[in-house]
Amino acid sequence: MRDTTANFFRQHLKSEVELCIAQHDILRVNRRHGENFIVIGEADWNAIAETVYLNQFPGLVESIQASAEEPLEEGIPLQELAW
Repeated sequence: MRDTTANFFRQHLKSEVELCIAQHDILRVNRRHGENFIVIGEADWNAIAETVYLNQFPGLVESIQASAEEPLEEGIPLQELAW
């Protein structure tokens, strides 16, 4: 996460936003008086929102992690799955 001041952000709005989007970076804008705020690209925000949503289901993260560690040879071929 990068930090900048509100004055710098105001003066360089376009380039700072483009940098956040192109580099998938998060920018914290520090304000002298008032709460700081975050600038993030929409694609990155959607990824965060999806992660938060999926973490609502108990055991899902652990199941995904366990599946990732399972050797492919021990899995079931797609053709044999009963959809």
